[in-house]
Amino acid sequence: MDQPTANAAQAAKGQPAFFAAVMEINGMGTKSHTNAVLETLTGWSQSADRHCREANIAVQFDIPRKLWMDKLANAGQNPEIAANDHFIVGHVLLSCSARPEPIQAGLRQLIKQFGFTLLFESTRPSWQKNSLFWQVAMLPSDVFSLSDRLFRLAVAMERQTDVRVASLSHLHVIYEANTVDELRRDLDVSHPFFASSVAFAYAQTADAPHGYRRLGAAGLLVDGGETSASSVETLVYDNGYSLLEAAALVLTPETVPSPPRPYSRCIVASLDHEAIWLAETEGALWRTESLSRIFITTEPYGDNAEPLPPSRPLALVRSAAGSLLWLEGTRFRQEVNARLSNRRTPRLPVAF
Repeated sequence: MDQPTANAAQAAKGQPAFFAAVMEINGMGTKSHTNAVLETLTGWSQSADRHCREANIAVQFDIPRKLWMDKLANAGQNPEIAANDHFIVGHVLLSCSARPEPIQAGLRQLIKQFGFTLLFESTRPSWQKNSLFWQVAMLPSDVFSLSDRLFRLAVAMERQTDVRVASLSHLHVIYEANTVDELRRDLDVSHPFFASSVAFAYAQTADAPHGYRRLGAAGLLVDGGETSASSVETLVYDNGYSLLEAAALVLTPETVPSPPRPYSRCIVASLDHEAIWLAETEGALWRTESLSRIFITTEPYGDNAEPLPPSRPLALVRSAAGSLLWLEGTRFRQEVNARLSNRRTPRLPVAF
């Protein structure tokens, strides 16, 4: 019941892209929950057409802190550092077309300039051909505007043409792979200590109508290619809005109905402790609840899957303790309006 199987008949004819959000109701984070996320991707890939089985996979997990305790201990560091709320993990891809050593030296200098202390680093082959996966862990010298500084650091890193930041956060990590099986074999994801209570998974083929982009330093935004992720980032990082506020202003404005599209359209965004889903067409997003998990997917899963109503945002706010607060319809608008009305300068930039 915790790992519903895909509706093969519909998935085989569905979009050549798949999105799944899987939330553990008790918010504790377990290895079995990680496996449930991978099962949703496996079920989709097995029921999709043959050309869809080779897909670019991106999954955003909570930082697996027990795993990082083990990593730090093996590196001679205090393992309890990984339990710190401000412990940061970065996943960076380095092009093999250039020598990695001088690139890494420059990135280490940037990390120091932005006020972070590097605690751990490792380099191994990436899922992408001709690139390396550089994994780092660090602590901030102070926690002032931490999310903003991490975003600015990621942007500074990516000014080098041979660098792409997959994630850089004190909350989340993003793992990427070519296939679900490849993701399962990843050294971290396959580790028995790997655990997450919330995960956002995205699989895309070359001709997929939906696109995935990193939002901020480690968030996720999935849409049909018409929404500007930079508009959301500007409101969050330059104007001090929360994700729900920015999403309400950018993704859900009062507009005339859009012309019909050849595929079911949805918009998904996840950043820090908040997430939002918006189905613009009937059947674009589906919600399934089991005894211990909630699934939101672009294909119906299980016998009790229900479609999200079109043009009615569904939002999730997660507390530091892991409890989930769901907001939709009137409650979503009330929450956003209350936040905007409480801003001292609701339409002016906020200085960090």
